Amino acid sequence: MNLFIFFMGMAFGLILMTSIYNAVLYYYNREKAFLYYALMQIGMLGSLFYEQDIILSIIPSHIESDVVFASISLFTFFFIVMFSNRFLSISPHLKEHVKTIRFILMFIVLDFLFYPYSLTFDFGVYLFIFSYLVYLAYLRVKQGSISSRFYLVGWGVFFFFVLSDEFIDVHIEEVLFNPMIVGSVLEAIILAIALSYQINERKKEQESQKQLLIHQSKLASMGEMLGNIAHQWRQPLTRLSYTFMNIEYSEKQIERSQLVNEGTQQLEFMSQTIDDFTNFYAPAKEKENFMLAQELQNILELVHHDEIEINVDIKEDSTLFNYKNEFKQVLLNLIVNAKDVLETRKINNPQIFIIIDKNTLSLEDNAGGINLENIEKIFEPYFTTKELGLGIGLYMSKLIIEKNMGGRLSVENTDKGALFTIVFLNK
Repeated sequence: MNLFIFFMGMAFGLILMTSIYNAVLYYYNREKAFLYYALMQIGMLGSLFYEQDIILSIIPSHIESDVVFASISLFTFFFIVMFSNRFLSISPHLKEHVKTIRFILMFIVLDFLFYPYSLTFDFGVYLFIFSYLVYLAYLRVKQGSISSRFYLVGWGVFFFFVLSDEFIDVHIEEVLFNPMIVGSVLEAIILAIALSYQINERKKEQESQKQLLIHQSKLASMGEMLGNIAHQWRQPLTRLSYTFMNIEYSEKQIERSQLVNEGTQQLEFMSQTIDDFTNFYAPAKEKENFMLAQELQNILELVHHDEIEINVDIKEDSTLFNYKNEFKQVLLNLIVNAKDVLETRKINNPQIFIIIDKNTLSLEDNAGGINLENIEKIFEPYFTTKELGLGIGLYMSKLIIEKNMGGRLSVENTDKGALFTIVFLNK
């Protein structure tokens, strides 16, 4: 008997730990599936306590055991349905079943409120509800949801042991084996694994979507970059044409060699422009060391800004170990955004002020600032005030700086215009 109590204590401890662990995960991630799982396992633990007569020895004697049983059972079932709804993603993938899930939840609440006329003791009603949840999991498996297979396995194992407890006569007097307890422990572990697997898959999917948005953001700026390349090529092409003319009329070999060298330099400049363009759109693979001022200069060389004065003030440069190309993408987004606003509003003497001070870069324009109604939404996805804008440039800039690079990107209005500030918290 002492050995049975030991193993029972271990089983209860495992269920309690899975509940606490997932409650902590909910606190840090705010994913409701963790919370529903934790509360569901608390309910399962309460059911096991009731079955082993532990609760009845604790509660006051004037409280009827049927009330305790109904309360625990309905609490557990309510969060089984809530967990299943969240875990199986009923709303986005099985929309036609959403109303049924809501009806079931309302039914459970009403069943509790109208005790003692409760249907809690009608095993058939709740078996039907649970069978319906299993059917929904089967539909999700057919849709390709791998985590839903874990769901079916977890509850399948649980009911196998529950039925064993009901219909199989165990002759070892529960010394080491109680089917209900074993089934509950295995169900808790399998569903915890399933939930962790699902969350990891969601994170991978979100990362994939984020990379797609970054790519879309780069494509959105590609037209600007191609225009800048065309502008930068005009001057060397003109020089090359003059060089070829001079070579044709040159009489001395020394003059021809000098002209060839000049032409080669122009071609190297044009080639470097293409390399810069290619490197800019290359995906960031690993972190690397780079200087803020140098990368700012590289971006300014790619951006055509003849009609806009860009003032750069390097108070103190800084070396970062981070994703260089993504930083350049953010810089380009901010500069092009300021440039577009200055051109759209037709500002006289348009200017952009860029200051680098250690690990902080600020960019300010003199376009008059952002409308107060829009400044809180400026970093939201697909929010734009441009007629043909996609609304992903500033959103992706904030995502890159804060999620990928561990920094902070903020905006505020000044007397001149809008001031964007990038702060890298860790060098």
